Amino acid sequence: MRKHCYVLAVPFLLLSSGCFENRQAPHRPVTASSMAEAAEKNDELERLVLAGQPLAALPLELASMPKLAFLDLRGVQGLKSLAGLPKLKALKRLDLSAAGLTAVPSEIFRLSWLEHLYLAENALVSLPPDIAGLSSLTYLNLDHNQLTTLPPELCRIKSLRWIRLNGNQLEVLPIEMSALTSLQRIYLRQNKLTAVPECLKALPLLEDISLSDNPILKIPDWMTGLPKLRQIDLDGCKVTKLPSDLNGWKSLQVLSLVRCQIPADEKVRIRKSLPKVHVAF
Repeated sequence: MRKHCYVLAVPFLLLSSGCFENRQAPHRPVTASSMAEAAEKNDELERLVLAGQPLAALPLELASMPKLAFLDLRGVQGLKSLAGLPKLKALKRLDLSAAGLTAVPSEIFRLSWLEHLYLAENALVSLPPDIAGLSSLTYLNLDHNQLTTLPPELCRIKSLRWIRLNGNQLEVLPIEMSALTSLQRIYLRQNKLTAVPECLKALPLLEDISLSDNPILKIPDWMTGLPKLRQIDLDGCKVTKLPSDLNGWKSLQVLSLVRCQIPADEKVRIRKSLPKVHVAF
């Protein structure tokens, strides 16, 4: 009986001794979901969520909120003007997904301090060269638009680490993207790529590449030379085999070839060559 009491007492002693006293809870930003609530928290407001609400123009009062770092305008209705946006000097994240945009508002390109930009589910057909003004951007979400090309100026954003381009109409990527040497993730699902973009060859930090549902026929040999690759998604592509030498994929953890027409003998070779990788056919 004493033995059991001693075992149960150990966690109590650990807790009471203060071994967890330095563990801090994650920061919860001061948030508002209406302009009335935002006005009440004016000086301390960090996150404003107006998603899905009628909003013809950006409220000018936002410029007086010194800590506003995240502005969520996803799905706002009737947006016509973002005048005053460049006055939000603390803004780090801006979500304008599903906002009915046919072009990127010019005020956005003056936010040289912005780090995350969400423009998914709009009707964008192109990006202007001015996108280079987003010089601090690390994350860009352009999923589900109507982009057929990307401007070379996009490649001036040297800080970019993650770009999402799923569900567009891209056939190629500009060779200038080889300058995005900080890029770690690129998602290109459901485009019109017939080949793995050559520009990816020069991006040594790439960890995650998604090319699913593109009519890609061949995986180039150079792709096995990307040293950091952890995940590759080729679902629904038209590849029937992989490069003959797969030894370069030292860091690879997940390889998805679902809905690819891989012959049985090639499946055996792939599994044998990549014994520590989770391969899905």
